[in-house]
Amino acid sequence: MGTKTKTADTSVRAAFALIQGAVLGMAYPLFFFMFPAYVQAFPALFLFGVIPILSFLSGLLINWFLQYMYCRAVDISAISMASGISPLIVYILGGLAYFFSFLRAPINQLFTELPQDSPQDAVFARELWGYGFYLFWAGVYGQTLGSGMIAACP
Repeated sequence: MGTKTKTADTSVRAAFALIQGAVLGMAYPLFFFMFPAYVQAFPALFLFGVIPILSFLSGLLINWFLQYMYCRAVDISAISMASGISPLIVYILGGLAYFFSFLRAPINQLFTELPQDSPQDAVFARELWGYGFYLFWAGVYGQTLGSGMIAACP
């Protein structure tokens, strides 16, 4: 007789990965619309500071929920390690989008007219969606990898 381990259902993990992606993809534009002066003055602070912290905390919550839902037990060290993957992917994809603006161009062209107070605000608001695209996929990939690490019960 071997020990039986429960693993998280793939569809549930994928659904939570999409939720994580949506949270991260909408966070940067949402921060801009809430605090436009700060985001325009310090875009790298939000992209490489606030968003990775948000991805870690939301990943921690999601991974805790998934492991508790399937195992009725929680291993906080495994959850913390698994949640650390999402910020790393945010740094990688966010860095690509930040330093290589041509990668944002196809997404930016989808949003040609965004009404803002000034032309500079309109350009910056349009570029936010390019970042949001990459942050969405960073959230999806990061959460998928992280939830795969905690899928087996402790």
